[in-house]
Amino acid sequence: MRGGLEVGQIKSSRIVSGVVDFATLVPGGELTSETPLLLWLHGGGGSHRFLETCRRQFMQCWADKTLPSMVVATPSAGWSFYLDRHDGNDSWESFLIEEFIPEIQSRMGIANGAVLIGGISAGGLGALRLGFKRPDLFTSIVAIEPTLEAALTWDRVPLRDQVYMTPAQRERLFGDPLDRRFWKANHPTSIAIANSSLIAAHRPSIFVEAGDQDLFHVQHGTELLHRCLFDIGISHEYRLTAGGNHLGPSVGPRVVDALRFIGRELWNVYHPDSSIDSMVEMRNVSSQVRSLEKQSGYRASQTIPGPAGSLTVNTQGEGQAVVLLPSLGRSAADFGNLSNRLAEAGYRVLAPEPRGSSGSSMALADLTLFDFADDVAAVIQADNQNQACIVGHDFGGHVARATAARYPELVKNMVLLATAGPVPAKSEPATALRRTFISELSLEERLEAISVAYFAEGNDPVVWVDGWNELLAAAQLEALQRTPSDEWVGGGSAATLLVRPTEDVLVSSESARSLANELNGQVFAVEVPDAGHALLPEQPEAVAVAVLTWLRRNG
Repeated sequence: MRGGLEVGQIKSSRIVSGVVDFATLVPGGELTSETPLLLWLHGGGGSHRFLETCRRQFMQCWADKTLPSMVVATPSAGWSFYLDRHDGNDSWESFLIEEFIPEIQSRMGIANGAVLIGGISAGGLGALRLGFKRPDLFTSIVAIEPTLEAALTWDRVPLRDQVYMTPAQRERLFGDPLDRRFWKANHPTSIAIANSSLIAAHRPSIFVEAGDQDLFHVQHGTELLHRCLFDIGISHEYRLTAGGNHLGPSVGPRVVDALRFIGRELWNVYHPDSSIDSMVEMRNVSSQVRSLEKQSGYRASQTIPGPAGSLTVNTQGEGQAVVLLPSLGRSAADFGNLSNRLAEAGYRVLAPEPRGSSGSSMALADLTLFDFADDVAAVIQADNQNQACIVGHDFGGHVARATAARYPELVKNMVLLATAGPVPAKSEPATALRRTFISELSLEERLEAISVAYFAEGNDPVVWVDGWNELLAAAQLEALQRTPSDEWVGGGSAATLLVRPTEDVLVSSESARSLANELNGQVFAVEVPDAGHALLPEQPEAVAVAVLTWLRRNG
């Protein structure tokens, strides 16, 4: 196919009024069904001609092979700000997703390719809004100087941040008087926080930038977005260009930087002259850093006195305390990634080893859930903490609830990961769960049982082939049966986040709903896609972001 810029029209839409002009740009060569599509959005009041103004930047990146071949498409959206309007007219978000993208894919024969979204100014705003709402659709989100307000509620938006849109435009989009709830629901930063675990699960690459001399002052809203993404652990690249304005000579090179980000992140395409030879082995540096972390006290393993013997507690970081309680028959080692992420974000992680595991007391006879809760309370008190957020996975979630019921003064709030309610699991996964604790199984039999009970289809169970403690699991199940349910299931009055993997065959959606009904405090819920009951090794980023988002809201 001959490369270049072409224009076209969509003459009939059921979603937006009038004819929609658009432009497409391709580098040349044959397109295949796997060729990606980049939806490239212009600024407010612009048109499809915006793509012509960016043509040189695209051709430069294609020529130096820092951007893979793709189809770029720009629709004429005028002053729509790419929003599904408050009054229901001209729903541009819906049009782009339901009609425009499929139409371009069909015309160009690229129906199976990745879909990316990017833009500048109001186009950057639209790219962020659509990308954060549909991280399952867009594999990359690029926003250059997006017109963002530096506030999450309308009453706190400074006058400085309102100049990019006229009052009449704002009323047309958000209602007259302005619907504050609707405005917040469509602010990209609010969307990112509300959708954080889904964004982390689908892992789109995200690029956000602004100039520090922007005449519309959008650097302040962009900085707020960056700060929020950083605090809740969503990976992204952020740039503040010194001397950069909303218009002028800095914009072209910044577009090139954004396009090269797409190539670098999605296809590992680097400029041939930009790499350097590694001077040291990463493995050696990691070992040295771990040693330094222990020397500084940032990371430690300590022994504290518990109610029935010593307890081994892994600690990391400093700040508000977060206690991590592992799954049935497993140890605190499962929380390695989450512990690192929480400590790096400024929290004090306390990860006690359950009784019968890794040096903790072997007193496992005649236990109830409250014996495990007493251990958790001892850990919190020994660390001189007033309160802690307790994160429990599976059986650890039951211990969290028992702790909150018996020691409400110590529990600030809870996060329950893949924790079951009163609805039992189906027979096949329940049988597979029991088989994981049979030490006589062959490796193949063990992997099959782990896969059926704990992992979503396609996820590798090898990471959990070890770490099963049969004696501990038996004691924990007996403790669960021995404890009257009315004494602990409500979890005191602690506010709780429920994190349910969508492919969890041990905890059905019905069981999760029943669990929510049992709890006395406020309950919030998120789902993590492409994960089973194991969750932690399957979607570590999504779990970390869900917990960090919760802590940011309830810190």
